Amino acid sequence: MGGTGAYILDLLSKTPVSEIHLYDGDVFSQHNAFRSPGAAGKEDLDTVPSKVDYYFNQYSKIHQKITAHHNYVSKDNMKELSTMSFVFICIDNDVSRKLIIQFLLKSNIPFIDVGLGVEIKNDTLTAILRATLGTETMHEHLPTRIGSINGSDDEYSTNIQIADLNAMNALMAVIKWKRYIGFYKDLKEEHNITFTVNTGQMLSDDFAT
Repeated sequence: MGGTGAYILDLLSKTPVSEIHLYDGDVFSQHNAFRSPGAAGKEDLDTVPSKVDYYFNQYSKIHQKITAHHNYVSKDNMKELSTMSFVFICIDNDVSRKLIIQFLLKSNIPFIDVGLGVEIKNDTLTAILRATLGTETMHEHLPTRIGSINGSDDEYSTNIQIADLNAMNALMAVIKWKRYIGFYKDLKEEHNITFTVNTGQMLSDDFAT
C-alpha cells in the first residue's frame, strides 16, 4: 500500500470486483500522504494509523468488501493468497517479491507486478515505469523483467514527491488487468509494459503466442 498500490486501490474500488484485500505492515505517515490519491489531513496523521486502516476507512465508503490485513505478505501468511483470483504486487523488496511470485505461479494465480525506478541526471529526474503480467501459461519472461535480489536504492527511496508517476504506474497495471480479463479489447496480449519518462515512450514486450 505504498504510492502505486494506493492508486491501484483507488481504481479497483470503483469496479465491481467481489472483494479487495489490502496487505501492509507499515503506518501511514506524511510522505505517504504526498504520494496518495485524495488529501490526507493533519487529523489523519496525528493518530498514526496503519496504512491498511487508513485506506480501509477511505475506500470502504465506496466498496463494501474491502479487508485490511495488518501485515506484509510473508511465508507465514502467504497461503491466504490462494483464495485470490488476481494479485497486484506493489512492493520494493525484491526478495519478498520473488517468494510471492513463486507462490502465485505454483497456485496458478495471475498477477501484475509493478516497478518504478527514478534517477537524477543533470539536475532533472528520469524514470522508467514497468507493469508485468504473469500467468500460468506465460511466465518465462519474468526473470528478465523482475528482479529477485534487493539492489541499491534509487532516488525514489529518498521520498521525493512524484505522485504522478505512482498514478501512471497504477494506470498501466489496472488497464492491463482490464484488458486481460476482457473488459477492454486486448489485441497484442503483451505481458510487459514500460514507460520511459524522458522520451515519453511506452513499449510493449513479451507477447502471448
